[in-house]
Amino acid sequence: MITALLVVAIVAIGYLIGSIPTANIMMHLFAQKDLRQMGTGNVTSTAVMIHAGKLPGTLSLIGEILKTLLCIAVAGLLVHELWAYLLILVAASVGQVWSVWLGWTGGKAQTIFITGLMVLCPVAMATAALTFIGSLLVTKRFYLSNVIFHLAAPVCLLLAWFFNPNPFVLGYHSWGYSVTCAVLCGIFLLRSQVETDDIVQTEAWGGYSH
Repeated sequence: MITALLVVAIVAIGYLIGSIPTANIMMHLFAQKDLRQMGTGNVTSTAVMIHAGKLPGTLSLIGEILKTLLCIAVAGLLVHELWAYLLILVAASVGQVWSVWLGWTGGKAQTIFITGLMVLCPVAMATAALTFIGSLLVTKRFYLSNVIFHLAAPVCLLLAWFFNPNPFVLGYHSWGYSVTCAVLCGIFLLRSQVETDDIVQTEAWGGYSH
């Protein structure tokens, strides 16, 4: 049975895990700088790659993935029900975007969103990823491809309602994936900056070296 205390615990734990500023920690360790004072001000692994280099950027990305996996593990230990997994992902995303440790600023929570839903419904998320790959091949634009992906992902995740094989025994059939995905995609799009994101992402992922 869902209790108010359990819901509060999942939200609080998810938020605190998500709020750990992995990117800014790596930036301080490798370059002794604060990402909030640089470039777009977003605290992301992409920003770390641009301003500190590939190694700290990659470590930041790994840190975000590990944070997500930790959230999923916590939800599994506490409840092992779908609502808990989805709720903790949303809470972690909110923590990453509006971190208490960074004065209520942060990143975009894209890694948490993609990693979490890839674990919970890999086939549907892989289908969504094809929209990004296809768009990137056609347009050669990171930001536009990202927008298309984030608009298409909630629709693609409706597939999990009917077909959701999962090696981790988390493969529930539910429309909840699509709703959660829409919320997380909305957070990402709200945090994105059209005029700069193409340049930033191309520098970080398209052959830029610091």
